[in-house]
Amino acid sequence: MTLTKISMPLAIRIETVRRRGAEIGDLLGSDEFASLGSDLESVFRDGYQVKFLTINGAKNLLRLKFDQEADLDYTETERGLSGISMDEAQVEALRPILSDNCRLEQETGGSYQIIWAD
Repeated sequence: MTLTKISMPLAIRIETVRRRGAEIGDLLGSDEFASLGSDLESVFRDGYQVKFLTINGAKNLLRLKFDQEADLDYTETERGLSGISMDEAQVEALRPILSDNCRLEQETGGSYQIIWAD
């Protein structure tokens, strides 16, 4: 399945309303998500991929989706983010969101890292 590619600011808005418990029906007709048009339901039901993910964008997604905070739950390295503790369901939720400029890898010891392409 091909996921809809969306901008990072739109991903943050989506995760923010999800965190607040909003359902898709609450958002239909909302000007805030009008740019998605007919893709709105698919984005909420099936997920999305961020067009271009920055380190700060990844930090925001980790905070909003998984309650993980930089320097408490993982560390920033020169290549990306390291020491991210995630269960398999979280990995499967995060992996498709990541843009083509980065990847999620398991580290020795079981934690994960997000690495950006050189």
